Amino acid sequence: MTPWIIQIAPIVRRRLHSCCTSLVKKNKLPPRPKWTPEMEKELEEKFLHGGRGPGGQKINKSNSKVQLKHVPSGLVVECQETRSREHNRKIAREKMAFQLAVWTNGGNPIERQTALHEWEKQGKRSRERKSKNKHDRHEESRREERLRDMQEEQQLVESLFRD
Repeated sequence: MTPWIIQIAPIVRRRLHSCCTSLVKKNKLPPRPKWTPEMEKELEEKFLHGGRGPGGQKINKSNSKVQLKHVPSGLVVECQETRSREHNRKIAREKMAFQLAVWTNGGNPIERQTALHEWEKQGKRSRERKSKNKHDRHEESRREERLRDMQEEQQLVESLFRD
């Protein structure tokens, strides 16, 4: 490969990549499903003792674990993310709204879910690309160092033969 092709190839690859995929911005995601008062009527709520799992003392000092069951669908959501029972109730309702949106969509992912998945894939591709570029730069510097060493050795050998 000639040097000019080597320099142009990453640019072309970047342009092809950007035209084939649409970038998902974290602040431009589709909205979350909203919790409505009608959903509240179809719920059973329980407060459980959640003394297991990660968090230790930070979570387990109180019975703040919330379990919501949507009676018509049979979906169950549990939440023990904070010590606050009220905050856990709010988070559990957000999770339930999301699960109900998926359930009403026939089990297929909703638009927000697919956008989040695409956003995670973008991040992974970006990390892989950065890692590859870093590896390539390191490999190039090794090559240059080896070339310098070989040139120094060659000069040393030539100087020995001249004397």
